Amino acid sequence: MGLAEDAFDLLRRLAFEGEQAEKMATLGAQTKLSPGVIKTLVRLARTDGISMGEMARSIGCDPSYITALVDDLAAHGLATREPDPVDRRVKIVVITEKGRSLAGEIHSVLSVPPAAFSALSRTELRQLRELLDKVVAADPALSGEATPRTHALKAMGS
Repeated sequence: MGLAEDAFDLLRRLAFEGEQAEKMATLGAQTKLSPGVIKTLVRLARTDGISMGEMARSIGCDPSYITALVDDLAAHGLATREPDPVDRRVKIVVITEKGRSLAGEIHSVLSVPPAAFSALSRTELRQLRELLDKVVAADPALSGEATPRTHALKAMGS
């Protein structure tokens, strides 16, 4: 593996294994939602509504899978399907207040960094954040989403 692959593998392991995997399992047990539904809810909370097709493209999955995820969200009262005002054939997924509240709770749990981050000094954490900001900014699918968070973190002096 090359250097980029090694670095990405470490990021992937931090995000999807160990302490973060335990957090996701706990959230699933508490909310009675699958990891896919949890991730969809958190993603949906960053929008004012999104078409089923756009959601499928943004996640990189088959539209039938999105239908199943949205069915689960709707069954739990976390989202609704509404007709697009421009094209009534298109369904827009809109998060409910209950969904937004739960997404906020989930986000607050998943946003706590793993304890292993304590191995880094404040200077190293700042460097890591700056490097990850640079990588996120280089990804057109993510760069628009990261800007408000990035500015808020910088304003807080973190």
